[in-house]
Amino acid sequence: MAIPEGYEYHASPSAFVNHIGKIYHKRVTGADGQPEVWSALEIQEHHVNAWGLCHGAVMSSMAEVGTAAPAWDPDGPPIVAIELSLQFIKAPKLGEWLEVCGTVSKRTRSLVFSRASAYVAGDLVFTASSIQKIIKT
Repeated sequence: MAIPEGYEYHASPSAFVNHIGKIYHKRVTGADGQPEVWSALEIQEHHVNAWGLCHGAVMSSMAEVGTAAPAWDPDGPPIVAIELSLQFIKAPKLGEWLEVCGTVSKRTRSLVFSRASAYVAGDLVFTASSIQKIIKT
């Protein structure tokens, strides 16, 4: 399957994220004028459970990536998730592209509140919200 339009791959500074597989990203401006960070992963054999559906742990990882990506400034301090809430709706299947759209709801000096929605071919797969802690170095 071809990489969805507009996405680029750059290795993550996180070894765990790279271990999941190639996660592609794109930054766009949403219809409401707010920045969006999209992350996409092609569901491969090692991502599915015994029933051929994307494993919940993979979707949870993508929820964390999807909520952290818009919160993190590559030129700024590190961030870590201190809370993640996830609502599964359905599971992607082998060969499908899981696309996660993340946005920032609010940013303070020490916290970033973000949310994400995930889709397969335009159908909603999960929603998530997160609080990211800005680590002062």
